[in-house]
Amino acid sequence: MLSALLAIALVSRPDVATLRWLAPDSSRPGTFAEFRTNQANPTGWQVRLVGRSAGRFGDRIDIIVEAGLVGPLRAELDTTLSDIARENYDVCLFSCSGGSAESLRAFLAAEHDSGLVAAVLVGDLPVAWFQMIDDWNNNRRRDPDEHYEEFPCDLYLMDIDGEWTDSLHRSGMLDTLVPGADGIYDLHAGGIVPEIGISRLPTSVLGNEPALLSEYLIRAHAYRTGSLSVPERALVYIDDDWFTNAWYWDQDVSQLYPDRVSIWDKETTRIADYRPRIDSAPFQWVQLCSHSWPGGHAMYYSNRDSTDWFYVTEIPVMTIEASFYNLFACSNVRFTEVNCGGRYVFNTAYGLGALGSSKTGSMLEFGDYYWPLSQGEPLALALRDWFSAQMANGLENWERSWYYGMCHIGDGLLKPRWTVGIADGWPTPIGRSTPPSVVRAGAVLTLPAGSLVFDQTGRRLHQAGSSLAPGLYFVRSGAAVPHRLIVLR
Repeated sequence: MLSALLAIALVSRPDVATLRWLAPDSSRPGTFAEFRTNQANPTGWQVRLVGRSAGRFGDRIDIIVEAGLVGPLRAELDTTLSDIARENYDVCLFSCSGGSAESLRAFLAAEHDSGLVAAVLVGDLPVAWFQMIDDWNNNRRRDPDEHYEEFPCDLYLMDIDGEWTDSLHRSGMLDTLVPGADGIYDLHAGGIVPEIGISRLPTSVLGNEPALLSEYLIRAHAYRTGSLSVPERALVYIDDDWFTNAWYWDQDVSQLYPDRVSIWDKETTRIADYRPRIDSAPFQWVQLCSHSWPGGHAMYYSNRDSTDWFYVTEIPVMTIEASFYNLFACSNVRFTEVNCGGRYVFNTAYGLGALGSSKTGSMLEFGDYYWPLSQGEPLALALRDWFSAQMANGLENWERSWYYGMCHIGDGLLKPRWTVGIADGWPTPIGRSTPPSVVRAGAVLTLPAGSLVFDQTGRRLHQAGSSLAPGLYFVRSGAAVPHRLIVLR
């Protein structure tokens, strides 16, 4: 009986309405064939180390940049290198040209053997594609609402020891998969749990690539150094189809943001309400749940009888003050074409990162993502950890349908809630030359006005001037005063 119950638990899917591609016109996803046609003729793989900045510990970060962008962005890239190294990573900057997704993955695998934990890909670097027939209800047969999909798949670069196979192709006559390779992966087996975090800065589809990337890297530096900030609160905006899930998802976000504006009333959630909210009030984090397509969002109203629309073209002309986005919104981060995630990140004054999917489906089990973020993990590693949690007991068909398009746009080494490296700005190595202050647990701290308190993960706390639990903390008391380590006993 127990084994039967376990089997049922493994194959059952959550009671969550399936995300759908919902657009006001007959738009469709761009295909692999179209993507390949728009790529330059393939050349031999070339990668060259052009910069390095050593941190205190051994974990490696690679910043891999399209070769033609290294020169125009060199100053900003060097600053990014230094910023990440101050967070105690060993950081390498590479110039890359030519090759394939397989070449890039093999390079990342070799780097992982030397301690690589995450890579940031800047520009048009190789992309792997995956294809499947969705199986939303996990019944292992095709139902009328289940379709063929092909999509960019960054999980291929995150899981560097799994077995990825291209053995099928789409039969147009049958609209199904039949034997024969076509350059698109269709099977993922073996050790499927990802080893590294991957994030991308893809702007060529948005236009004016060097300028957008330069502005973004300057913005990320400003965020890391505290000169770009928005209130530490989140907007949680959930449309009608997930009304019954909304309270639970809002609680997941609360792990990271106690201060939230949470909207899920069925007759309130509509574009006419969402648009002015993001155009008038600052939020550090936006969790948006709505049917969508790469070019916008759709929301129901009037008891789901009517739909209104938000278009990607609106984003650059709005005054949005938000930094990070979790887009539970169909194909909203399909980075091989113009997409909402890219516009939110690269075409707004505060944009820094967008998590979402390149296909129908998105993230579920949000708590497995927000918990590592709340503990000081950077965005790309939190996504890796989320994948690992979902894959702990293997994956069912419905999970592959929901999850395989998940990816992150932006610098994945950023941390929400204005976290900083624990040794940031320290003038000398931690040791006898910088002895800690010691106070008893429960003692009320008297600190200079404007002091900021951080825990050992680098997360800023709200208890400055009040009692703290036992542990290690850092205090910033102004630009001219270094961090002081406090050990509470």
